[in-house]
Order: sequence, then C-alpha cells, then structure tokens
Amino acid sequence: MTTHFEDEIRSQGAVLRSRAAAGATQAERVAGSWASVTHALVAARGSSDNAARYFQYVAGQECGLLVALAAPSLFEGVSPIRLAGAGVLAISQSGRSPGMGEVVAVARAQGRPSAALTNDPDSPLGRAAELTIDLAAGPERAIASTKTFSATWHALSQLVGALRRAPLEGIDDLADAVDAVVDWALGASLPVDLLDVPRGLTFLGRGVGYAAASEVALKVREVTGVRAEAFSVADFLHGPIGADGEATATILVVTDEVSDAIADEVLSTSRRLGAATVVIRPPSRRSLAADAEIVLPGASANWSTGLFGVILGQVLALRLGQRRGRAIDTSPVLNKVTLSA
Repeated sequence: MTTHFEDEIRSQGAVLRSRAAAGATQAERVAGSWASVTHALVAARGSSDNAARYFQYVAGQECGLLVALAAPSLFEGVSPIRLAGAGVLAISQSGRSPGMGEVVAVARAQGRPSAALTNDPDSPLGRAAELTIDLAAGPERAIASTKTFSATWHALSQLVGALRRAPLEGIDDLADAVDAVVDWALGASLPVDLLDVPRGLTFLGRGVGYAAASEVALKVREVTGVRAEAFSVADFLHGPIGADGEATATILVVTDEVSDAIADEVLSTSRRLGAATVVIRPPSRRSLAADAEIVLPGASANWSTGLFGVILGQVLALRLGQRRGRAIDTSPVLNKVTLSA
C-alpha cells in the first residue's frame, strides 16, 4: 500500500500538464502588470520560501530582474516599507500563511502591482491580491508538500518566461520530463544507507541548486525526522563546514552555478573531516570523487535540473523515512498550514 506522499510524488507530471495553459495566461497577466517595475519583492514561508529563492535566481539570470525576499514582520508596523518601483508577489500554497496578506495590503495601498500565487484562489490571500496565479494542484494530503511545490516552480518559470517574452527552454515538455524523473527515481537504487547518520545531513548547492538543496533539506526534516540543513556551497566553506564530520553526510546538488573546482574542494574537505559524501548531478557534468553519485536522467536546462533534483530529494526523503520506520504522511508536530507568525 502506497502512502499519500508517494502518490503525490507520482502525480506531479499530471498536475503540471493540467495547469500549463491557464497558468501561462495568468503569468502573462502578471507580467503585463509589471511592465514598469524596476524590481520584485516576494513574500513566502516554508516550501514557498524555497520556491521564492528559485525565482530570485532564475529571474535574475534570465531577465536581469532584481528580486528581494520580503521580511513580513516589517510590514506589521506603523511605518510601512516603501515599495516604489516594486512588483509584489506573495506565495502561499494554502493562501493562509500569516504575514502574506499584510505584504499585499501594503503594496496595494501604495499603488504597486500585486499578485498571489496560491493553490486556493478563494483564500484570504487570493482575494487580497490584484491578480492571482492558481497552482491548480488539487488537495494535498501528505504533510510534506510535493505537487504544490513543483506547481509553484512551474508557475514561477512561466512568469519568468512571460517577463522575458520567451518561454524558458524545455518548459513545454516539462510535464513529460517530470513523469520520467519520477519513474526513474522511484525505481532507482539510492544510497539511503549513507544518509542514515546520527548527526544529520547537509545539503549544498549554488544558485538554482541552492534553492533545490533548501527544499530537499526541508523534505528530509519533515518526512524522516533527521536533522537536515542547507547552505550555499560557498557560504558552507566559510564557516558551517566546521560543524560537520564523523556521523554526518554532505549532499552536493550540482547545477551550472557550481564549478568543478568548488565541487572538488567541498567534497575533499568533507571527506577529510569524516563526512559521507553524495553528489546529485546531471549527466552533462563530469564524475566527482564522492562516496556515491546520483546521475539524473537525460539532459535538461539548468532551471529544470533544479526541479529534477527536488523530485529526487522527495524520493530520498521517502526512502529514508521508510528505512527509519517513520509515519510518512504525518508528523508529531507539524500541521499542513502553519498559522504561527
């Protein structure tokens, strides 16, 4: 008997396929409203915050658009943040995360274009924003999000395409590619034994890969109960690596932003400290010296390589949770919607 979590992993290609046409139209409307913006401000929490980090990188890479991540507490005071020139986007799968509505309200009060990206357009956030992009992922039953996250990644990729007036490479084939990655990952022999370590896991990436690493670390924490952190690979070498070593594992997500030189450095240093090392890489990149390598199937553009790494990470979380005897679909302390500020 499969879990809701596994069923929802399997459903991701179908979700992207079903939302593609309407999502593209909605993205065009938001891009049109942002015609004169000089920068973007994105408010999000949890998995949505990891998607926002992806948007920060890919919008910068593809459109030259500066994207800042909002600090929602700054929008609760009597002296509102000045948003001149900004296009504002709030991301909340439920549309009920605290603080998101306040950011949109300040934007609208200052006459700035605002949009909500949510799985519930009739939610408080969906009603508050000027425009809405519907994730259209349907109900998600597992505590750890999968299909809503990939739908968010897809929607943000459509928005970037609309902003630059040309779709991202491969986006029309993304649903089929996601189906293929899901089938491969669920059938693959993954190095779960290396990741079942008592002192925790560190996921590393850079650019789009850092956004992916952040989401995978969150999935692992939610599903397995294992302590998992994520860092930019460059930041990791400047301090946090000092806490790793024996009984830890370092997992490097390789995307275009990670050079071979920095990959070699972080892996050799981690091995010297006694950490197990795992590499997740596309087939276009050379083999790296690690205890295990996971090579993603097929060639892909960098923006989609990040999503494929996330899907692999979802399956890693599933397999590690099963190995540890965890209740995959629930958590002793988590709720589907986080209502604390």
